Amino acid sequence: MVYCVFAVVAFLAVVAALVIKIFLLKKSAREIRLEFSRRLSEDTNTLVSISSRDKDMRALADNINGQLKLLREKRHRYEQGDFELKQAVVNVSHDLRTPLTAICGYLDLLGKRLESGSDEARYLGIIRERTEALKELTEELFKYSAFTTTEDNETSERVCLN
Repeated sequence: MVYCVFAVVAFLAVVAALVIKIFLLKKSAREIRLEFSRRLSEDTNTLVSISSRDKDMRALADNINGQLKLLREKRHRYEQGDFELKQAVVNVSHDLRTPLTAICGYLDLLGKRLESGSDEARYLGIIRERTEALKELTEELFKYSAFTTTEDNETSERVCLN
């Protein structure tokens, strides 16, 4: 009989220990889930931390922290590449504007030397129209790229116009 009571008490102790262990593991899993969600939603350099001393939960948190570091590095490389691409577009569009302006000037000079009804004048008009269209597109590209490049860095402020 004493053996039976001892077995029941031991069984209940094991069950209680397992229930506590499961409770602590669930608590750690909740902490990891909340910390991970917070790290993904915020642009922060902090890592996931948990209060558990369980080696498997700590290993899970360390693994997640490693993945967060990789994600942060990839995000940084993406943002740097995006910035460099926008800057390159600004530079290219700026470099296109100067020769297009010169071409328009030479077309105007050439147009003054031709008779108004000749085939050459008609061809020159077509070239002028296409050049002006290209110039307008380049100007729009320059404005767009300049706007998207500086949009992240600008802050709004109130200005009194009077």
